[in-house]
Amino acid sequence: MAKLKAIILVGSLKNDSGTPNTLLLSQFLAKHFAEYNTEYEIITLVDHDIKAGTYTNIDSDDWPSILEKLLNSDIVIFATPVWWGIQSSLTQRVIERLDELHDEIMEKGKSRLVNKIAGIIVTGDSDGAEHIIGNLSNFFVALGLTIPPFGTLTVLWSGFAKKSEKSKEEKLKYLEDNYTSTAKKAVQYLTFMASVLKNNPYP
Repeated sequence: MAKLKAIILVGSLKNDSGTPNTLLLSQFLAKHFAEYNTEYEIITLVDHDIKAGTYTNIDSDDWPSILEKLLNSDIVIFATPVWWGIQSSLTQRVIERLDELHDEIMEKGKSRLVNKIAGIIVTGDSDGAEHIIGNLSNFFVALGLTIPPFGTLTVLWSGFAKKSEKSKEEKLKYLEDNYTSTAKKAVQYLTFMASVLKNNPYP
């Protein structure tokens, strides 16, 4: 059977050099995809030129190439930190740039994202994850994506605070000790539902 493809869009406001918490958790989740015949790509949005707007093509920025990868994936995961109780501005920008796909649904009744599975990753040091998950789930459903049971991974921990002095190694150990089974279950359900829809697409 052909491999499934997953894409994780990381909405951290920090670039790769500091290994931001949201990227770290995304990598922690993604390493389990190999167990389920799934290849993946992690895209850190802050490292790309994604302009504000609600259309696919704006001033020859990087969004169209990212969208193409998204459309070629079976599993689409939004990973975001909590900022003032809501998703990051970069994750929100992706939502806005996908609005043209929603326009297509309104005009034609069809979605290019149907038969794809959606997942959510949230990091932070305080409350806000439930609101983000609800908000993103509503968006995914409106675009025709399917969210499976246990298809989210949330870590709210003081070690993820803005001024935390925890090292990358300490953070990874915390995740391994406390969230390995949760991450594996999320990947298991995401890939299971992706396989189901790949072989039995919605009418």
